Amino acid sequence: MTSDVRRLDRVLSRLHAVGSATVDPGRRKRAVLAAAVAGTLATTYLALAGTSVGRNVAAEDLWFFQVEAITRTALGARPALVLCGLALVLLGAAWLLLGWAVRHGAGTRTVVSLGALWSAPLAIGIPLFSPDAYIYTAVASSIQHGVDPFLDGPEAAGDVRGIRGGEQIWLENPSPYSPPFVRLLDLLAKVFHEDVRSVVVALRVLTVLAWIGLAVLAARIARLQGFDPTRTLWLVVANPLFLLHGVSGAHNDALMLVLLLAGVWLAMLRRPYLAVVLCAVGAGVKVIALAAVAVIAIDAAWRMPTLRERLRVLVSIGGTGLAVFVVAVTACGYGWTFLGNLDVPGLANEPLSPPTALANLISHSDPPLDAVRAVALAAGALICLWLLTRVPEWGLVRPTAWILVTIVLTGSVVWPWYFMWPVLLLALTGIRVDRWLAIGASLGSVYLALPGGEGTLGYLSRPLADALVVGGLAGAGAVALWVRRRRPAVGAVTPVPSHAGGAALPGT
Repeated sequence: MTSDVRRLDRVLSRLHAVGSATVDPGRRKRAVLAAAVAGTLATTYLALAGTSVGRNVAAEDLWFFQVEAITRTALGARPALVLCGLALVLLGAAWLLLGWAVRHGAGTRTVVSLGALWSAPLAIGIPLFSPDAYIYTAVASSIQHGVDPFLDGPEAAGDVRGIRGGEQIWLENPSPYSPPFVRLLDLLAKVFHEDVRSVVVALRVLTVLAWIGLAVLAARIARLQGFDPTRTLWLVVANPLFLLHGVSGAHNDALMLVLLLAGVWLAMLRRPYLAVVLCAVGAGVKVIALAAVAVIAIDAAWRMPTLRERLRVLVSIGGTGLAVFVVAVTACGYGWTFLGNLDVPGLANEPLSPPTALANLISHSDPPLDAVRAVALAAGALICLWLLTRVPEWGLVRPTAWILVTIVLTGSVVWPWYFMWPVLLLALTGIRVDRWLAIGASLGSVYLALPGGEGTLGYLSRPLADALVVGGLAGAGAVALWVRRRRPAVGAVTPVPSHAGGAALPGT
């Protein structure tokens, strides 16, 4: 860090300390109490009301309870939708209020306590905002009936109870999931005798444990980099994005992320071989975790003094990660057919994907999806390669974060829970602009789906929804360039101050 940045950091830290000291502790306690009550009311309502608002799946007996008096059937479509919207707004406001309390001295224990309090109703309620958990159970059940999940969709199993609950488009198509994750689903179906609710509960337990693991790892990485773990935990533990889509939605993204983050943490402790092993295991859930293998290998290689040693370390560490992934996939016995299914999610012509939205703007009647998506994929690959060149200067966390941002924004399909990938890493860079992006993405993604799984953009006409996505992305890019131009010309961005005083840029 340059002397100018260190001086600026000390000034910001003193200003932060002064701002915190001038807030009445009683006022901070009232804010925490209000956030606790508001957030708990919101998540309790959502858990009790269930999936009746925006329901994509009409199967029965998917969960243990639902309070019929507050469902769409009892209240009517409009009142139920309004109440759902109010609950989401209330949860977002509670999170921001807690963030204000953290900024003015609330500690780690407060953040963890409120995160646990808000998550409790969601942890015992039906999976919300996506029926993906029921696609997992459908894939698992179909395997028990002789279906190869990478050649046929779950409905090839016939009329079996284990496949109920999934959306038709995914029941008809083969699985895009990595074979090791599919083998985990196969095991759960065997253990619980294809009982849908039992398998979903098991997946919920795994994702809640992953959420707890993310909290522990995020706090440790924050401390390693010398900045405030409390703000980091606010962005992870109590974040509505992680609560609604990680804890409640039970998405496998949480499992992938905890393994990826554990790898990043170990790499920061100078244990790169074990780090890439964990990231490769994470790729066994979702292949995008391999991006961290490349970052970790380059970071370790660049610490070597000579070019020859750098190449040796790069090949050795990167090869280890790839070898573990290859062995894990091969051991599953399905071969590499799944690679041909990675484009299956792209069958959904959803406007939340910028390339898909752009294609629909070009021609709504006959959108050139393949061409635009191919160009976006090529552009994304080039951007990711450039970001890999920044690893020696930026360190481990920030290049990984922005590679994940790039993967999301150039992908053929984007679902709200995909934002968990970059938000987690952006929360750990210690850089102010990255944290603001993480906050904005977290709040925005909360309102992109309804509890039943329908996307809110689907309520808008096309191509209006597509124009909003493309225009929003262009606007965000313009703001980012404006902020970059106004940034102090000292060669670095502003770090986030710690409660304890100093902060450090990642990689220093």
